[in-house]
Amino acid sequence: MQGILEVLLSALPEAIGGLIAAGIVALLSYLFVKRLRKEPVAVNENNEITAQPPAPQIFSNLPPGTEFIGRKKEIERVKEALNSRWPVICIDGIGGIGKTSLALEVTNACYRFSKSNLSDEKSDESQSSMPIFDGFIWCSAKDREMRLNDILDTVARTLDWQGIAQQPCEEKREAVNKLLRAKRYLLIVDNFETITDEDVRDFILKIPEPSKALVTSREQKLSQANAISIKGLEKDEAFNLIRKEGHRLGLKALEQADDNLLLHLYQATGGAPLAIKWAVGQIKQKGQSLDAVLKSLHEAKGDIFEEVFNKSWDLLSGEAQSILMVMPIFVSSASKEAIEAASDVHHFPLDQALGQLVEMWLVEVTDDLEEKKRRYSVHPLTRAFARSKLAAETEWGNKANERLAEFMLISLMEDNLNSEDKKNSQFASQELPNILSSAKWCFENKLWRKFIDFHIAIDKILAFGGYYDERINFGLMQNEAAKKIGEDKIAAECAVWILGWTYFQQDDLEKADHKFNEGLKYFQQVNNEWWIATTKRLAALVSREKGDFDKAEKLIQSALETFERISNSVDEKSFDKKYNYWWCREYNKSDIPNSLMTLGGIAFRKKEYKLAQEYYEKCNEIFKSFENKEQYFHSIFHLGMISLEKSQSKRAMQLFKESLKGSKEVHWIDLEADSKLGIALLKENTGEFEKAMQFSTDALKIYERLGKQRHIRKTNVLVQRLTEKISKQTAV
Repeated sequence: MQGILEVLLSALPEAIGGLIAAGIVALLSYLFVKRLRKEPVAVNENNEITAQPPAPQIFSNLPPGTEFIGRKKEIERVKEALNSRWPVICIDGIGGIGKTSLALEVTNACYRFSKSNLSDEKSDESQSSMPIFDGFIWCSAKDREMRLNDILDTVARTLDWQGIAQQPCEEKREAVNKLLRAKRYLLIVDNFETITDEDVRDFILKIPEPSKALVTSREQKLSQANAISIKGLEKDEAFNLIRKEGHRLGLKALEQADDNLLLHLYQATGGAPLAIKWAVGQIKQKGQSLDAVLKSLHEAKGDIFEEVFNKSWDLLSGEAQSILMVMPIFVSSASKEAIEAASDVHHFPLDQALGQLVEMWLVEVTDDLEEKKRRYSVHPLTRAFARSKLAAETEWGNKANERLAEFMLISLMEDNLNSEDKKNSQFASQELPNILSSAKWCFENKLWRKFIDFHIAIDKILAFGGYYDERINFGLMQNEAAKKIGEDKIAAECAVWILGWTYFQQDDLEKADHKFNEGLKYFQQVNNEWWIATTKRLAALVSREKGDFDKAEKLIQSALETFERISNSVDEKSFDKKYNYWWCREYNKSDIPNSLMTLGGIAFRKKEYKLAQEYYEKCNEIFKSFENKEQYFHSIFHLGMISLEKSQSKRAMQLFKESLKGSKEVHWIDLEADSKLGIALLKENTGEFEKAMQFSTDALKIYERLGKQRHIRKTNVLVQRLTEKISKQTAV
């Protein structure tokens, strides 16, 4: 579009004059931008178009910046580099010198200025030299091995293209490159020197214009980058930092100390901000004079941080040492309760130990007022030191991991038990990385039964939360764990419900069909009627998607006969005992209506709307009778689709609005997207293309986050169709 506008600008002056032509092109540009952002065109009382600034839409996952001292020259150098044609900028220097802090200071300032540039907000960063970007993606390799796939996922999720994260790596890389080529984004990779994946290096160096990459590294690995090397703080800046730290820790003597005295500390630390903070933390401790700290710093020389850690370690209480050693077990941050469980330090000693660690800057804590919301974390250097201590205590470390796994599992189960919505666990949403890490530790240490228990507790959250890759990976591990302990039934259940169903959601019909057949073969061997029927019901969905309606109907009819026989002969209590699967309590009453729903779906695909309606209405009555709200609202949606096909617009809108409202009540995001898509189709039929576009893009956003490929393709077709219709409508 921009190219077309440029052609117009060059051709129109000759025909109608430069000023008029420029005005026309400016108007077209304004309308085009409005259309891209799906905003109404502003007009005044005389029906004249008036430009209104677009709403802010700067994507960012930047961590918040901390108090920053000095570095004015370095800040200007980074800003200048970001404004240049250099695609990659590297901030390098020794560990603890302030590379990350500098990157955060500049990028947060750029974010604020970029955001204010899109709105009426006023920003402190009003300098014309401040770089502007459409989004900021922060990737940190501080405490984990980062591969290209991790960076691609972070880019996709930060820019709100969740569906891209579900694609294979090669397709994902191509899709992310398209995103980076479409707008001016800044990708920041922190601690680049720890990355060993050569694909990451290749990706960074080939980042497409107009986007840029900013990396921090302890090594000068990127010779092709615009390198900005930083050293220690200037003397006055370091004095300012020392005094501020003294004030924060209540060290009046240090806060009011003479410059000549502070000069020794400045020289010993080399002006490294992290070393200065640690040194002041040592002075805070009883018995540690400035002379003692200076001696330790001087003797460390190039290995300054290890020496500081060793000295700090000797000053820690036994409880504080235990807590510090467990911190590397956590993937990211940790709650106080989790730290308590892993370290086996409780009550007052726990509070005392955490206080000591925080005072010495060995552990950092968020500033939340409520204790339950506080999160504790450690700097990567501290993590490495603590990990070395933990490695020397193998037996103790294993017990700590086992205690944490037990805590995570019990907390997750209690949260599931106390929550009506088991797919929206508050505990899991806060602790998911740590939960998955504990589960993986159980698997790696051959605690097969506990791993299976973990997966049973977390599986619904992975399924309904759209963590499909994780669900596949853990499903494969569960399959192996079950076989290790001779639980062939659990392995077969996993093949059907976890692997087969997830492959189906990802539109990988062949893999889904393979897993369903694998499970069906086992259940037929052991003559498990319920699982045979359940597997057939799910396999029918694959046949339906392949267009083999005859096979789908045969499978579902066979399943339905079995469900009807079971429901007439087995009471609920004996059913749970006989068919021992963790979802049976929820699904036993729903087996028959779910089967009817599948038959309704087949009839709908065959355009037999009257028959489909009969199935859905019957399902609706059954689900309502035992208060299965999720499936009740789901059947309401399908009845809405039938009304839409029968051109019963008013009835269809009523049904879609009811299912949309219900989706929010039961926290079912899939149903929310389906309902919005239905409303979009109705709005298209009535010529309300703008409203239809809004509903369809909302639905598409959800589908992409969940990675539901079939729905993504269908909604994309609608969006494209609406775009063309809006364009024609605007032209008229």
